[in-house]
Amino acid sequence: MNSKHPHPTRAPHMLRAALVTAVLTLTALTATSPAHAGSDTMPDVRNKRLTAAYQALHHTAVQLKDGRGAGRHVLWPSNWKVCAQQPRAGAPLKNQKVTLTVVKSREVCGNG
Repeated sequence: MNSKHPHPTRAPHMLRAALVTAVLTLTALTATSPAHAGSDTMPDVRNKRLTAAYQALHHTAVQLKDGRGAGRHVLWPSNWKVCAQQPRAGAPLKNQKVTLTVVKSREVCGNG
């Protein structure tokens, strides 16, 4: 057995477990039910962590857009932040499509 990789068969199992956890987390966070009563206007979620934005939107259906334009997919929402939102804060949410532009938490919003 190689001393650098004593358990080579563990890696695929660990990766599979991480992916399952990520999918279950995203499923829970991106439920597509309509906004709850009392949350009929778009909150300001700019500069918040993505998990906080999901909570503020009360499980409203949300589409995510990579703020770097690289088409990256969000696997761990807690590692991302919101740079921009559509519709604007205060706009009615009824039958509105919500799009959040996000970057990784360590990245700067915009082109900088």
